[in-house]
Amino acid sequence: MAVLTVTASKGPEFDAVVVVEPGEIPGQTPMGGRDLYVALTRATRRLTVTHRGDPPGMLARLVRH
Repeated sequence: MAVLTVTASKGPEFDAVVVVEPGEIPGQTPMGGRDLYVALTRATRRLTVTHRGDPPGMLARLVRH
């Protein structure tokens, strides 16, 4: 297991990825929404997204009900 920042994860892919608090990524990185895209597209088999409260607006339609 490895814990990486979004910036460090650019390029490589991983079997499983956990993205924590995706709504905070655009405001905390230089590339904003592009870095969120990178975080969400590194997984080849399983993507888990964890957040407090309601999902961020950009991900709300992806929530499994």
